[in-house]
Amino acid sequence: MNTSALNIKQQQLARSKRIALMWLVGAASVFLITTVAELRHWLTPWPQWAGLIKMASEAALIGGLADWFAVTALFRPIPSRYPIPHTNIIAHNKASVAANLSLFLKEKFFNEQTVSQLIEKSQPAQGFAQWLKQADNAQRLSQFMATTVAGIVRVLDDKPIQHMLLSGVKRALRKMDLSPMATGTLKVLTRDGRHQDVLDQLLLKIAGVAKQPESQAYIAAKLHAYLKEEYHRLEKILPTSWLSEQGARIASKAIASIINDIAEDPAHPVRDHFDNYLADFIQKMDNDPAMAEKINSLRDQLLENDKLRLYLAHIWQDTKTWLIDDVGAQNGQFSRKLGEAFQQLGQAIENDEKLATAINGHAAEVGRKMAPEMADFLTGHIRDTIIDWDDKQMAEQIELNIGKDLQKVRINGTLVGGLIGAILFMLENLIRLI
Repeated sequence: MNTSALNIKQQQLARSKRIALMWLVGAASVFLITTVAELRHWLTPWPQWAGLIKMASEAALIGGLADWFAVTALFRPIPSRYPIPHTNIIAHNKASVAANLSLFLKEKFFNEQTVSQLIEKSQPAQGFAQWLKQADNAQRLSQFMATTVAGIVRVLDDKPIQHMLLSGVKRALRKMDLSPMATGTLKVLTRDGRHQDVLDQLLLKIAGVAKQPESQAYIAAKLHAYLKEEYHRLEKILPTSWLSEQGARIASKAIASIINDIAEDPAHPVRDHFDNYLADFIQKMDNDPAMAEKINSLRDQLLENDKLRLYLAHIWQDTKTWLIDDVGAQNGQFSRKLGEAFQQLGQAIENDEKLATAINGHAAEVGRKMAPEMADFLTGHIRDTIIDWDDKQMAEQIELNIGKDLQKVRINGTLVGGLIGAILFMLENLIRLI
């Protein structure tokens, strides 16, 4: 709390106390005046209305004093040196207040249903989309993300941290059995004939490469070199260059024709062989310990390969240098592209109601699952903070925030006490008349 706000609250509390005290002094003054008037016989005979005023002021004084005691006993001992029991209640019950408050917050504010309903009502996806589609907001977020990534990269550049991370990754990978993972991946890739689609794309790519003039020139050069080496006598009397070019042209056409036949025929024998080979390979990976050992051995070899490690180190160094330089630039490519992506994401969420509904649903689900742990953390922090407070400081802080309203209880006690006194006086006189 800043100093100005604290001063305002202190002034408001002091003013409320003065007003409540003035009501109490007023009731006491009226009571004293009417009592003295009765004893001195200033009003003879003693009128009924004077008795009404005296009894009302007496009851008002009692009510005001009782509520003063009740309100004051919450925050400080009465009297301060040898307090009577059940005063300074807040300080004496600090642990109980902390426990009950934290339990109340946990049950009423941080339960799963409340958090989920709050997220669903607030529609975070729509709000985030409205904010994110603004270019300035998207750019600020992207700059923050880029700076954060660059900061992480600088931290990871520390040699001990690099060594620790590399050692941890190696240990984790060595503990993993890659055979089930590889088997599962292949099963997913071959499910419903997906691998045949990949084979089609690969065959069409090979056919296209075979038709390229560069490929034919390469085949022709190889044929020419073969003829010169194996048939050097015939090479002197035959047009080997022409034969090589024609052979390359025929070979490339034949290759392209064979590949196109395979690609266009779903029942081609090559496809059957491909299916059988993959099925047999997956079967071996799933059941053959020797195959699993080979995969894990390949993993270990890659982990200990110095050339691979050096290559990855170069890639890391180049990426790190580029990223740090780009983030430091006035209009870096990384942050700019990231900002554009964020802005497009905001527009996509805003235009797609199903996407926004799905995001809200997932956010509510995450909130519902995180609510218990977050509730334990937050309410535990509140409870521990209250317990760590100084008793006097705690009482002062609570009085500062709610004491202004509690002074109205004192005023109401004075007024209600006076009203009850007046009613009792009238009932007393009514009973006498009856």
